[in-house]
Amino acid sequence: MEDLLHVTNAASWTAAQLEGECRAEGAFIHLCTEAQLPFVLDRHFAGQTGLLVLRLDPAGLDVRWEESEPGMPPFPHLYGALPVRAVRRVEPA
Repeated sequence: MEDLLHVTNAASWTAAQLEGECRAEGAFIHLCTEAQLPFVLDRHFAGQTGLLVLRLDPAGLDVRWEESEPGMPPFPHLYGALPVRAVRRVEPA
């Protein structure tokens, strides 16, 4: 199963580690695939530094593939919290 990715910053990742999970700031947590990552970084994080990419094991997570960008394939959205235990690896964006 392919890893799904979540882009965040160091402060949010540190807070998630202390709390045991990342919580959605809306209805869901935005995720992407490896192929969608360049678009996500350019569109939503342009000019930001210190970003991290969390590589997730999606097994057991409520992930729904939904169209959110015109002309793009559906993006994965996580409904509910992202448990820290689902993070396989953290790397700089």
